[in-house]
Amino acid sequence: MTRDEIQRQLIDIIRKEKDIPDEKLSLETPLADAGIDSLDALTILFAIEEQFHISIPDDKARAMRTLGDMVDVVQQLVPAVE
Repeated sequence: MTRDEIQRQLIDIIRKEKDIPDEKLSLETPLADAGIDSLDALTILFAIEEQFHISIPDDKARAMRTLGDMVDVVQQLVPAVE
């Protein structure tokens, strides 16, 4: 799975939880600045784990501050498909 594919799926997951305009959802935008609070973040985290069939460790989950961070963590945890 490519980084772009992961990013697109993460954006879809986030948009199911929150209605966030495109300009507020860049790789560098802090999730809090995009209007995602801690409860939203938990719901999104569970949806990510379910969508990608992964388990995100607590330390990595706490380190996710931007969409780019989310992409990095998922990319590390998703098994590489040859």
